[in-house]
Amino acid sequence: MCKVILATGSIVGFAYATEFFIAWYSGNPYERFAFMNRAFGPYCWAYWTMITCNVVVPQLFWFSKFRTTPALMFILAIFINIGMWFERFVIIASSLQPRFSACFVGYSLRPG
Repeated sequence: MCKVILATGSIVGFAYATEFFIAWYSGNPYERFAFMNRAFGPYCWAYWTMITCNVVVPQLFWFSKFRTTPALMFILAIFINIGMWFERFVIIASSLQPRFSACFVGYSLRPG
């Protein structure tokens, strides 16, 4: 199971890197702002906690000590679970910031 977690953690890390590359390479200022706001905005603590728990922590399973000790496996699994929760939190909280929601409120209050 640890090798599966290691593989999925690597895939998630690749997905995060792809998200960064698309924001950088596309040249779209809105996409770039959305990514930079997540990484360095008011919720940057949640973003970097998500990266740490979802990408860095699973990489510890490369070491056999972490794969064979049940207590360490459990602790790392809890951290990965916390990282998955932070991923949902970052998606919702960063998109509900006043910079984003003002446009949404304007459209939602329009009659018709």
